[in-house]
Amino acid sequence: MSRDILATAFKRQRPQLDIRLEDHATTENATAALRAALERLDPASAAAPGEDREGTPNSRRQLAAAVDLLRAVSLGTLAAVRAPAATTGARPPQRSSSPLTPLLRLLPLGLGDEDHREERTRPPRPTVHTPTLLDQLQAAAEAADRLLAEAEPPAPERVPLRWSEDRDVLDLLRDLLSAHAERDGELALRHIDRLRKDLALRHDIAVVDFDGTNDSLFSFVVHPDPEERNFVTSRPALVAADGRVLRPGEVRGPARKPFPAGGHERGTERDDD
Repeated sequence: MSRDILATAFKRQRPQLDIRLEDHATTENATAALRAALERLDPASAAAPGEDREGTPNSRRQLAAAVDLLRAVSLGTLAAVRAPAATTGARPPQRSSSPLTPLLRLLPLGLGDEDHREERTRPPRPTVHTPTLLDQLQAAAEAADRLLAEAEPPAPERVPLRWSEDRDVLDLLRDLLSAHAERDGELALRHIDRLRKDLALRHDIAVVDFDGTNDSLFSFVVHPDPEERNFVTSRPALVAADGRVLRPGEVRGPARKPFPAGGHERGTERDDD
């Protein structure tokens, strides 16, 4: 799993958030924009080239849980923001417009009290500073990436298996030794033919013979027969499914130059050396 997969995915959503939200956005607008952006968050699209975008079931669950946590923390925090309660206050006293106003205040008629009537002031709507909010979300995504990287189990260590513990190797050795004991060359060839098929089907190892186009997989030696005019595979190359050459092959050919491009005669220097 990539170490910056969530942070990269959020960076791809941020330009749209910058356009949609003003520098000081209301909490309602910020919540709606973030909810839509986090719903569109696609961590798989941020995988590095050549990296497994699906991952293991466990890594996919961890990634989904991290996205849910990021969504819950950001939207939950915004939901907790409240506007201050409306305040009440007396209106500022005004100058009396009538000489009878002081007298009217002394009478139990409620007249002349308009200067002390309370009015309710409407509080401003709460806002958030959008750049700071998005910076904090970016930092949260990066922190989640670090936690995911630390939680990822290390790659299993490959321990070479001893021949004495490898059943396939033991069976092959026994079959070949049996053919040798019986001096049966045809039986040995049948076992070897089965081995070539098993390498491809069970172990993803291709046994490659020289065909004139794959000379980079082989080294070339002079054929012991000076009359031989063809290139003959004396040792096939062993190639893994990912293209790695596990063991190069060998080809015997006529004693003449140039050898096939990429190949060279054993015991002689290549032209580019």
